[in-house]
Amino acid sequence: MSPDENAYGRRKRLQFVAAELANAGVATVLDVGCGTGTELTLPLARRLPDVRFVAVDDDSVSILHAQAQPDPGNVEFRCAGLPQHETFDAVILSEVIEHVPDPGGFLRAVAGRVRDGGILILTTPNGYGPFEWSQTVESLLWWCGLLGLMRRAKRRYVGSGAGPAASDTLAVSPHLNFFTRSQVERLMREAGLEPVGFRPRTFLCGFGFDHVLKGSGFYRWNAGVTDRLPGWMASAWMFVGRKSLPPAAAPEGYRRNGWARFRRRLNERRWGVA
Repeated sequence: MSPDENAYGRRKRLQFVAAELANAGVATVLDVGCGTGTELTLPLARRLPDVRFVAVDDDSVSILHAQAQPDPGNVEFRCAGLPQHETFDAVILSEVIEHVPDPGGFLRAVAGRVRDGGILILTTPNGYGPFEWSQTVESLLWWCGLLGLMRRAKRRYVGSGAGPAASDTLAVSPHLNFFTRSQVERLMREAGLEPVGFRPRTFLCGFGFDHVLKGSGFYRWNAGVTDRLPGWMASAWMFVGRKSLPPAAAPEGYRRNGWARFRRRLNERRWGVA
């Protein structure tokens, strides 16, 4: 059973990843940065009961939450980094590389856990799409003190609204990297992964959009219309890479431009993370 769709393409992501794993005929899967496991790892394990899942995350609070969920019997959650002596038919890296200081080096390390001929499924925001622009606006409003005033006014005149939504992670981990599609695909090739699949995930989401664009009808439209738009207009992307290339001997890595460096500093300051 698929979860309900939301503005962030939760159901679309699950269906994409599940289809890629099934089509590849995998027996073992590593989910890196699995977080709470409730949005992707556990639904995948229930859909694919014959596949063994190992899910790792270095945030102990998120892992404890994951381990407290009903166990489908084919998934192991570990509070740990990358396994050092195991390779897998497939590795999932979903909503992770935008958070790490050195995404190129991290992706090369993760690719080392994919067996030759195996696949890596990577999802990440479009660094210049509607979601990231909306988050930058939110952070700028926080920086100048207006965000708190807006939230207090909302609570006073509208109410607090619904409780927190389901989340991939309980960790505080701001976005440090803001990718173009070509940058992601180059980093994949430098890690020895030939890009063999791509799909945009969702169109409008994030600060502002989430407050006015709601409902199951909008969520279905939002996920569907993205497939008919140019990829650069999407808020988030999904990639598949096959491990079939030699890793780059002198990788270029990810280089932030001035705008990306400013957004990184703004996010680190806002969330108190250095």
